[in-house]
Amino acid sequence: MPVVVTTLEQLQELGADGAVWRRLGRTGEQMLTAALDNPDGDALYRAQMARADKRVAQRRADEREAQRPVCSRCGQKFTDERWEETTARGGAWTAGDLTVCGTCHADDVAREQAARLQAAAPLLEDDREPARPGRGLFRRRS
Repeated sequence: MPVVVTTLEQLQELGADGAVWRRLGRTGEQMLTAALDNPDGDALYRAQMARADKRVAQRRADEREAQRPVCSRCGQKFTDERWEETTARGGAWTAGDLTVCGTCHADDVAREQAARLQAAAPLLEDDREPARPGRGLFRRRS
């Protein structure tokens, strides 16, 4: 609420429509409409709303970070992609172990692939017949 003051001498000398009004918190005398006006009110309101929006966004980001899962093996926080992968509808089927981060999950996948390749390699070697010297595919038996 604006508070404006003046003196009787100034009112008698210049009149009520003159620059005789002083608003508390401002310097110098002003006309009554200028003294009652709040020119920075809209800018002040916009600045307050921007600060409030920023605080709300920061609070939401802090709450999201507090809910972010942590890897059960290495203790690293999940990335946004890994977190989405483990919580997305249908993504949990392909995400593997839901308690490990993306790096540990990639290590698991690489370990499984290496184990599958190693398990398949002896089968391929066992299927081959031992090579006999001097005998090709189309040679006669002697």
